[in-house]
Amino acid sequence: MATFNAADLNTRNRHMGGYGNTVVVYGSVTPATGALVDVYRPVRIPAGVRVTDLDIVNDDLDTGGTAFAAKVGYEPVNSAEGPVADDDYFSAASTFLSAAGRKACAFQPIKFEKDVFVILTVTVAATTFASGAITAIVKGDGEGVK
Repeated sequence: MATFNAADLNTRNRHMGGYGNTVVVYGSVTPATGALVDVYRPVRIPAGVRVTDLDIVNDDLDTGGTAFAAKVGYEPVNSAEGPVADDDYFSAASTFLSAAGRKACAFQPIKFEKDVFVILTVTVAATTFASGAITAIVKGDGEGVK
């Protein structure tokens, strides 16, 4: 008896359960400083997710200024396994941390074959840093790994 597989059997979308393949992961970090090149990691994206949306919700982390800025990207959980980090893939530097709010990132969908952290890298330090929460909400499709 022979077994015949579809050409795309192991690469096409694979639904995860009876309700489809939607994935939402979120997490928060409460930094203690707002210094230049500080890195904040609010959430880990699991391998096999094609990220289609990323929102950052934050408190006012700079009570004395309007220039507190960061860029939003990703870095691998295990740098030996990859992928190569990209510190501004989801968003170039902007001043969204200067006031409480929600930032919707604009980017082309991306699939991760290995776990990655969402990272915010400070590009302009806070004038008067105030501790508060930064929450990243990641939405996408659970496609599985190759």
